[in-house]
Amino acid sequence: MKKNYDENSWTKGEQFENFVQNIIFPESHYELLHKTNDYKQNTERYVQSSLKPDFQFKSKVTGKKLYVEAKFRSKTFQSKYDVLSQQQFKSFPELNSDDSPIFIAFGYGGKANNPDFISLIPFEEAKERSLSPEKVHAFNITKELFPISEIKQKFKEDKKAEYQEKFEGKIKIPSFKETKKPKNTDPKILIAACIGVVAILLSFYAFSFSTEPLAAEDQLKEIVKDYCQSMNSNQIEKLPKFLSPNVISWYGATDPSLNEILKIAKNHRGKYPFSSSEIDWDSFKVVEQEDGDYYVSYKMIYKSKKKITDDYNVFNLKLVTYWDENYKLKSIREIRL
Repeated sequence: MKKNYDENSWTKGEQFENFVQNIIFPESHYELLHKTNDYKQNTERYVQSSLKPDFQFKSKVTGKKLYVEAKFRSKTFQSKYDVLSQQQFKSFPELNSDDSPIFIAFGYGGKANNPDFISLIPFEEAKERSLSPEKVHAFNITKELFPISEIKQKFKEDKKAEYQEKFEGKIKIPSFKETKKPKNTDPKILIAACIGVVAILLSFYAFSFSTEPLAAEDQLKEIVKDYCQSMNSNQIEKLPKFLSPNVISWYGATDPSLNEILKIAKNHRGKYPFSSSEIDWDSFKVVEQEDGDYYVSYKMIYKSKKKITDDYNVFNLKLVTYWDENYKLKSIREIRL
């Protein structure tokens, strides 16, 4: 019997769906409330519930629910990615709600069972069915568990305004002055794992699995992870939150101003907007200094490219950094290994 579906496309879709439900939303942390019938089944007899997104998950930690539509694309079409079908673009608004928001888990580049990049895009940000690589990449998350907590509507609204400013070229630079925090207070670090969503989606959710204060090394690991995630997602506007008021060195620049640091970062991200960082956490070394600062070094595989279709430039690096007593970055330099 002749098949009336693209078997290769169906296989890739199934592989990516398995990646999403096993890696990003694993059974250990999420209940699977709904899974849409596959295309092969619907060609035999259409199931009406297939109008819903591919998955509905419920966090075992918080009880929060969310819908997830999984989409994989190996390349762009006319310089954009199709992230939704025409039918989904019309039907999803009725399902999208604060109680169970819809996100598009979008994998692109590489293979469907292990894509180069994963983005978790809020449905409300998909103003069109097709999005530019730059906009898709702005919602980039790490390829690991996505732990969600509670939805913060206020942060959600604030982030939308910030996002619009970003893409209109009107980034507002936050004040560089900040209140000094006691050394042992818990900064309640937001875990960026794809979460988060991830850079931008981190603002939608507060992530936390423990109320106990983290040790300095654990806190610095989370901050470094958040920093790398933010930069790889081209969120230059988040950079000031990581910086000490007294930055002494920045990739070779001595005593740079905030504007100089932002210029360096923007120039690099402008040339190489697609990147990823694979940190060797076994090499992560923290040494507290007598003055309360922290020396932190770690090895990292850094990949970058100008266009999504380019091959990666791969760099084996060692990062040498200094952080002040409030875990703010004072100095950073890289050594090529």
